[in-house]
Amino acid sequence: MKIHKMAIVALIVSLSSVVQAKTQKEAVYTPEHGIICDKKAGFCVDSEGISMGFTEIYLGKKAVEKFMKMTAGIEDMNLKSYTLSNGLSCDSTKRICKKSKWDEKADEHWTKILFGKNLKSK
Repeated sequence: MKIHKMAIVALIVSLSSVVQAKTQKEAVYTPEHGIICDKKAGFCVDSEGISMGFTEIYLGKKAVEKFMKMTAGIEDMNLKSYTLSNGLSCDSTKRICKKSKWDEKADEHWTKILFGKNLKSK
């Protein structure tokens, strides 16, 4: 009987990991080429950086209001460098996205979507 309980617990843990990963993955999406939106973080970006225009179009006016309220009073905020809720870190000045801000290697998939760069052609 203990084996069955352990198998059930393992299955539940495995399924919850899959659901969590799927939910997190779906939070970051590209509504059209050149734009990435993050439902969880509450903003959208284009090749120039965080975009309130695209945020309003794809996430709604409430997302813009929430972002503006959250960042009010931050004078030197850099809208060209940001990290999304899935860990993806992009820099519009360098025109590159990485799986995390600690990675040295570019994430080819997201860099190409956002900046139109094919890294293999370098």
